[in-house]
Amino acid sequence: MTGLLLVVGCNGEIGDIETTPGGAAPFPDGAAPLPGPVSRPPVLSECTHVGSGRDYQVGPGKEFEAIGDVPLESLVAGDTVRIFWRPEAYHEKIMLGGQGTAEQPIRLCGVRGPGGELPVIDGEGATTRPELDFPFDGHQVRGLVVIGHKHDDPYDLQPSHITIEGLEIRNASPPHRFTDKAGAVTPYARNAAGIFVERGEHVTIRGCDVHENANGLFIGTGGAEIRTTDVLIESNYVHDNGSPTDYNEHNVYNEASNVIYQFNRFGPTRNGQGNNIKERSAGVVIRYNWIEDGAHLIDLVDAQEATDSVGMPSFHETFIYGNVLLRTGYGPSMVHYGGDSGQTEYYRKGTLHFFANTVFVDNTTYQDYERSAVFEASTNDERIDARNNVFASSQEPTSIRAITFLGDRDNVAAGTLRLAGNWIMKGWTAFDPVPGARLLGKVEGLDSSIIGLDPAFVSAEDHDFVPATGGPLVGAGASLDGLPAVEHQYAPHMDARPRNDGPKLTIGAFGL
Repeated sequence: MTGLLLVVGCNGEIGDIETTPGGAAPFPDGAAPLPGPVSRPPVLSECTHVGSGRDYQVGPGKEFEAIGDVPLESLVAGDTVRIFWRPEAYHEKIMLGGQGTAEQPIRLCGVRGPGGELPVIDGEGATTRPELDFPFDGHQVRGLVVIGHKHDDPYDLQPSHITIEGLEIRNASPPHRFTDKAGAVTPYARNAAGIFVERGEHVTIRGCDVHENANGLFIGTGGAEIRTTDVLIESNYVHDNGSPTDYNEHNVYNEASNVIYQFNRFGPTRNGQGNNIKERSAGVVIRYNWIEDGAHLIDLVDAQEATDSVGMPSFHETFIYGNVLLRTGYGPSMVHYGGDSGQTEYYRKGTLHFFANTVFVDNTTYQDYERSAVFEASTNDERIDARNNVFASSQEPTSIRAITFLGDRDNVAAGTLRLAGNWIMKGWTAFDPVPGARLLGKVEGLDSSIIGLDPAFVSAEDHDFVPATGGPLVGAGASLDGLPAVEHQYAPHMDARPRNDGPKLTIGAFGL
């Protein structure tokens, strides 16, 4: 499947990021397309009106004092809703379901305050414009900012080319309550989201601060004609979302097709519960992000509602590159690949391409028998190809405070992990050295890796993982063998700069 994701610059310039261009891919059937290049580093919107439609200005002294005064249910291509910062939050719910175009998207954006503050959309006590046309009225409890099919539209008419940017979105979660369109005070659903996409095409979420929701982002509710496609998640700060009591809600939880993450900062989940990124989507690309903690940092699992995704080659091939993955303290495996339902026919059963990442585990506080794993594969049909990554920790692991490459699930360590061109901290092991798990999988290439005690970061203590000049990472990488070029690197925070490797590839998420 191919698609173009719309990027609207702060000066109104429109460019494209080609998400899945043609070309050969290192997948057995040769059919899964590679992710395309980043056309340019990200931009944070200045929220200027650039379309041919109407400029709806919301805020103090503007035409519309409240968001609910804007006819959101009637927006068309080229319309912009500009929400101006004010000291107090906007306690209002939003529903968008119109049809923009690549040249004329529908935009909802925030105009920053004098100190760069984002306008705040707060779910606590939020009101709902009575005219809003939700997919079903029962969906009102699912999100604070909602993109979805308007109930009165033809069923096959998808919301399209909708951009949300430059807003702080919070408190869509129990025990918070809101007033629904009929005037009833209603609690949010347990799985409510700050941004809930019921379905849509060409959806961009950029430059937002999303926190203290049950799910930060929740995108997609099914397959076939209601599948959400072509999603760009860019330059956001997503943190402290999840349930205070269980692991079922996450910073991000998606089931869509063609999803690109880039230049985002993903902070810890609320109370450490839930995963940072949970993906059931086809065509997932996670590049140039900072991902810190959560149960799993990245959880790539089976199709659940959109089970027809299993027929897409892009479901069986995932690309993760140019990221910082940071585990601070004891926790489950960092990257899980495969499935979690027990219905293995819907599992990934493909290849996870994991390259040019910097993985760092702060194991300073580990107690005896507290151990970490980088990867976890669900079955022996899952393969992980890991190249040119840094795998480092604050201290050299020991046999009873181990850091392993291939962890176990239900006491079974499965899958195939192939390592090439990586720098690995001394003491990291292929499998858990403590007996107990049944070893069905295999780890290849560990012995040929560069093993050391100091990767020579600028400052590991300060989490500055740029390689020091002349260190062991510089120019020591292996060939990417046709994988996408690593053109950019994350710049703390939510920004990027072009990457420079020099004459030979440098290992990790950062060049020279």
